[in-house]
Amino acid sequence: MKTVIVSISEKKERVLNSFLKKNRIRSRMVSEEEMEDAALAKWIDAGMKTEDIPIQKVFDLLRKNGANR
Repeated sequence: MKTVIVSISEKKERVLNSFLKKNRIRSRMVSEEEMEDAALAKWIDAGMKTEDIPIQKVFDLLRKNGANR
């Protein structure tokens, strides 16, 4: 099994979802916020094991989501 990640506009989302259902392809729509949360969780998990995650990546993600230094 393979995973494909596609960035698509909301207008075209319904068309793509319909196509996938017709072809019996399992799909899940994920928001940009959910993708960012997953990336942050991955960095945290990696940091808990190695402590080698650049702090700048964490600050950039937090700033992107409205946090201030």
